[in-house]
Amino acid sequence: MIQSKQVLKLTDLTADQLRDWTHRRALIEPDVKPAGPGTRALYSWQTVLILRLAVVLRDRFHIELQAHRELFGALRRLLTGTSFPALEGCFLVLYDMQRCEIVPTSSAGWSRVSEDVVLLRLDPHLDVLSAHFDTQEPSLQLPLFRAVQVR
Repeated sequence: MIQSKQVLKLTDLTADQLRDWTHRRALIEPDVKPAGPGTRALYSWQTVLILRLAVVLRDRFHIELQAHRELFGALRRLLTGTSFPALEGCFLVLYDMQRCEIVPTSSAGWSRVSEDVVLLRLDPHLDVLSAHFDTQEPSLQLPLFRAVQVR
């Protein structure tokens, strides 16, 4: 989990935009809401990915995000339990801006797509996220238990 300061760097949102999207309009809620004054919201990589995709929808496709709140909820449910490496080489397929699916680029699943869709490449976003998370410093905590040989 990361704080909003890092989210701003990863999404190119301003602090006001992030606050508006995550609190005022509740388009994409943080994973851990602030517990009160002086505490900060926390965001998982899945939520940061959703925020980055929302920026693309707004900036490149000029889509009004408030009208598609259900899409962000569907995307959150889709990403829950999905591993980061499993998304590499995949597209996010948006059907009628309410339903979504993750499809590998080499998948036979493309034959099932029989309607107009919006395709979003995930790799550029995953590259940004992995570059950030790779720079995290390793934990300085010592192991709690000594290593034991298993026979």
